[in-house]
Amino acid sequence: MRAAAKVPGLEFLVESQEDYVDPDDDFYYEATGEIADDGVPCSLYMVMSDARAVTELVRLFGLWQDDQSITFERGLNPLKNVFGLLRSVRKWGPEDRVRETGLLEAWQEDVEMIGARGYARVEIELWYRDDEARRRAAEQDVVKIISDASGTFVSSSSFAEIAFHSVLADIPYNTVEQVLRRGTDAIELLQAESVMFVSAHRPMAIPVLEPVKLAAVPVVDSPSTGLPRIALLDGLPLENHDALRGRVLIDDPDDRGSKYAPSQQSHGTAMASLIIHGDLSDPGTPLAHPIYVYPILEPHTFFTDHETVPTDESLVDVVHRAFRRVFEGGAAAVAPSVRVFNLSIGDPGRQFVRRMSPLARLVDWLSHHYNVIVVVSGGNTSARPVIAAGVLGDIDAVRRAAAVSMFDQARTRRLLSPAEAVNAITVGALHEDRADPPSSDGVIDLIPDGLVAAYSPVGFGYRRSVKPEVLLPGGREFFINPPQTGEPEIAYDPAIAPAVGPGLRTASPGMAGSLNSTSFSCGTSNAAALATRALGHILEELETLEPDDGAFEFPDPQYHPVLAKALLVHAARWGELQPSFRALLNLDPVQARRKLTQILGYGRVHIDRVASASPIRAVVIGAASISKDVRHTHVFPLPPSLAAKAEWRRLTVTLAWLTPVNPRSQKYRMARLSVTPPRAEVGVNPIEADRHALAKGTVQHHVLEGRAAVGFTRGDALEINVDCRVDAGRLAMPVRYAIVASLEMGASVGVDIHDEIRTELRVLVRERTRERITLVPYAFVPKGHLTLPAAVARAVSGIRASAAGVVGRPTLASTSSRPGAAAFDP
Repeated sequence: MRAAAKVPGLEFLVESQEDYVDPDDDFYYEATGEIADDGVPCSLYMVMSDARAVTELVRLFGLWQDDQSITFERGLNPLKNVFGLLRSVRKWGPEDRVRETGLLEAWQEDVEMIGARGYARVEIELWYRDDEARRRAAEQDVVKIISDASGTFVSSSSFAEIAFHSVLADIPYNTVEQVLRRGTDAIELLQAESVMFVSAHRPMAIPVLEPVKLAAVPVVDSPSTGLPRIALLDGLPLENHDALRGRVLIDDPDDRGSKYAPSQQSHGTAMASLIIHGDLSDPGTPLAHPIYVYPILEPHTFFTDHETVPTDESLVDVVHRAFRRVFEGGAAAVAPSVRVFNLSIGDPGRQFVRRMSPLARLVDWLSHHYNVIVVVSGGNTSARPVIAAGVLGDIDAVRRAAAVSMFDQARTRRLLSPAEAVNAITVGALHEDRADPPSSDGVIDLIPDGLVAAYSPVGFGYRRSVKPEVLLPGGREFFINPPQTGEPEIAYDPAIAPAVGPGLRTASPGMAGSLNSTSFSCGTSNAAALATRALGHILEELETLEPDDGAFEFPDPQYHPVLAKALLVHAARWGELQPSFRALLNLDPVQARRKLTQILGYGRVHIDRVASASPIRAVVIGAASISKDVRHTHVFPLPPSLAAKAEWRRLTVTLAWLTPVNPRSQKYRMARLSVTPPRAEVGVNPIEADRHALAKGTVQHHVLEGRAAVGFTRGDALEINVDCRVDAGRLAMPVRYAIVASLEMGASVGVDIHDEIRTELRVLVRERTRERITLVPYAFVPKGHLTLPAAVARAVSGIRASAAGVVGRPTLASTSSRPGAAAFDP
């Protein structure tokens, strides 16, 4: 980037990760001199000036390869500094523009289904140019190409913060046929220098569940009050349904509601119901605050049994407009109190491979810019279990074969956009619900209760980060018992029964305008809604805490979003899922942690452990802002009763933050925070998520267990370090983060470690006060909990003043330093 910037007229566009390449003689092990066997990750570095200059660039690189001492004409010699850093220089060609978009496959499918009639809508993503005049000229060139091919321009979108520029257009199918017959060189659009990618524009569509006759279960009639903390971007909910009345605030500036019939208001009604009440088969305490709803779906024009995103504009524009309306509005912001957004959609046309989708990049930018948590569903996959006919007589063997089949299909069970967003909480689904459907010989429950659902995606996120981070119940999915055909393998199709289940029970449009009906459904959308509900309860508790005898303060509200994110993930663990999957998949113990991280993420969220504590489990939380190359040291007092005891214990440390992003770099994430949990001091070792994967995203969740006896004296404490580095770009402002640490002992320990740690903490508070360290938010979770989550008490944090401003430094007796410099002196 620096070398390219020194060449007049050369504009750096983007760095993108490509496939691994074979190592050459310049890549070898220094100790032995042997060439490495592993592939080398390769990146593409995109630069642009104009079409003629690109052709000249390729020619000059060829001359330089033949003679590196060559002298170019005046002004071009700086190019040699660029060439010295590259393996090759080539033009971005037609095949590059469609390789990962699935355009050719989509066009082939369309032609086979409907023939060469009418128009195919495409989304054309252009190289983003910083100069507005160049951007406008590039768009005009593409529009002219479309017009010359008898196509029609539909709309365009441009967004600087995520380096996004696109055009929607309709292309005649006779042009499509040319490409299918002659290849990608057949049409000018795929050869245009300003075009980066071309994909089929297939707006995501969600089936509408059939209206049912079931009456809704009784729900708590206490009204919601106050300002909304949760925003739902989804379909239009049935506002007057008995389960939703007085609990939703619908804001529909695009008048999508006028397109709906009541029977079509399915998905938004279900999501709102789950966020407010949970599974209506076993409803919980409803949220105290109403939820804000901004419809982004509408009935499909042709398939009226589906809801779809708008077809005439980019979903990036729709979502961006929703956020701006919430926080900026026209004359005034509409719902600035919102702290959590629910986006329970997944685009099947954009499976995550290597490249961040534009919508995921937007979610990341919006999360950081507005300081909110976006909850995203992982997306439902269409993979079906395929089982050998020879095992059909043994249900246990069938279930093992189904689990192996779904794991073998991991490559096709990928995240759906925008689930790869690094700042978002991405939620996968468990095969679990409270429904009691009637038994039937025609269906079979292939997946054991509580395991990852067959429709839930598996695999890592961007740069092999942990995704989905957490799992919650999404509803069971039964499968149709197939007829015996004599084939060696049998594929199972899902059985859908919205009237009787299984699945999560939600409010639903009813027959003949009924306003108290429910239906059953399954999906990662359901799991994401339950995660949003949990975050809503956490925020309610954070906002209603009372001072604890005046000794402790609590984190400033600006940290509530990252605190809620950290507290939700902190309640996750593999638990019983680990031995179940290891047995089902017969995993090698050495590979098990990485494989299970790919399947389980950080594990199941145990709702009863969200911000709750007990005599044998002490939880400390805190939040602050941290700058580049700064370390915050958190001090966690050790309970005296633990000294020299060989008792089982678990230390869990969760770090969460919101990072700015650099869309031009394949490293993408600007702020790379890390936490280092102590091990020897408390006699524990890591047991769950793979350490390489958990270092890649914006939430790190360390679970350590052990029972070795360790010696320490009263007043000793664990030191937990949080460091901040920069991955890509320049970190202009401190980054908000939250940290949660808990220590848990076995029930046989016989002592109240919660009170012991709290007592030791108070001593530290008094000592720090005498040292004149300014105290800022930290909190100590008390024993017991409310419905969800616990009432939270207080703890303490230090603060550090820097030249860039005041940087919060949450510690229970904390220091802050820059590596290589003296520790901060209060």
